[in-house]
Amino acid sequence: MTAQTATQKPAVTHSKRHYRFSRGATTAIGVVFMAGVILFTLFPFYWMLKSSFQTPAEITALPPIWFPLQATLDGYIRALTLYPVPRYLLNSLLVASATAIIATTLASSAGYVLARYRFPGGAAIIGVIIFTQLIPGITRVFPIYFLIKDLGLLNSYFGLILAYLGFSVPYAALLLTAYFTSSSPPELEEAALIDGCNLYSAFFRVVLPISLPGIVAVSIFTFLAAWNDFLWSSLLLSQGQMKTIQVGLRDFFGEAGNLQRINSFMAACVIATIPAILLFRFLQRGMVGGLAAGSVKG
Repeated sequence: MTAQTATQKPAVTHSKRHYRFSRGATTAIGVVFMAGVILFTLFPFYWMLKSSFQTPAEITALPPIWFPLQATLDGYIRALTLYPVPRYLLNSLLVASATAIIATTLASSAGYVLARYRFPGGAAIIGVIIFTQLIPGITRVFPIYFLIKDLGLLNSYFGLILAYLGFSVPYAALLLTAYFTSSSPPELEEAALIDGCNLYSAFFRVVLPISLPGIVAVSIFTFLAAWNDFLWSSLLLSQGQMKTIQVGLRDFFGEAGNLQRINSFMAACVIATIPAILLFRFLQRGMVGGLAAGSVKG
């Protein structure tokens, strides 16, 4: 009996060592893979950032120069003086902010109704919204362009915002419908109604604070979609200084697509990313802070 037990112990020890080795190898492979993904994702941002501080000769040098040898702010100075980049940023901020605020307001109301109430045609509305998301956006270019033109809203902020709302409101309503269904228990609203709230006050004081993380996420998504858009802004708002930043970056390209002042172009790209990053960092706190706010206020 003792000899048999002694014979089994080395086998068990060998099995544990093999398991630890396999687990360690799997972890190492996963870490290497994720590091490669992160490097692949962040490399374009690094190249853009370092090129904004380099001279055109360093940027186009072969072999590539990975770090600025003579760091200079000439690219930023030229980007802010030769072209109206601040005005382009203001235009994008106005259009994207208005789109996000209006779309989130409309979508939160529509999403709450679709999530809470059963009425004839409710399922059909959701089906139509899903179907519209399957249609390629490029197929809507001519109808929307001529519609905005016939309304007299071509080359106006309101015309571009109206076009963005047509894309963002249905998708945002679909996302918030699912979010209201899963994140806001009906019992909290029933308790608020018992305490004397009406439907509107229960919605604003209970449902919205609880759903704030989802609403903030949808607003960020809507803002970034409008901020990064090039197709619709180049079609509907491309006149003079009314351009958005994405269309304004095209001014850095010369005739026949030749890129002039490449360091200024990279500097303008860096400037264009700053508002989106700051917005996300600012609203990220709201996504966390709204988790329990509704249950406390209700």
